[in-house]
Amino acid sequence: MNLTTLEEIQEWAESNLINRKQASKVAGLNYEGFSSAIKRKHIKPFIEIGDEKGPSTTRLYLKSDVESYAKKVKPRKKSAN
Repeated sequence: MNLTTLEEIQEWAESNLINRKQASKVAGLNYEGFSSAIKRKHIKPFIEIGDEKGPSTTRLYLKSDVESYAKKVKPRKKSAN
């Protein structure tokens, strides 16, 4: 990956970074389930923007990380039913 222009960086970010709502949907989890995965450090933000913890901090997740986690969780969900 060789990103040299702002346009290339923006295109990469739009294709690879997702917010919490999008990440929750990709992972197939509700709000509480996604919060639990974050607390257990199964899913970590790729980037956090803001100088205070809490809702004023913007967190973006790497889409491929969330997709990988979803694949791991899916078999456990099926076996639990």
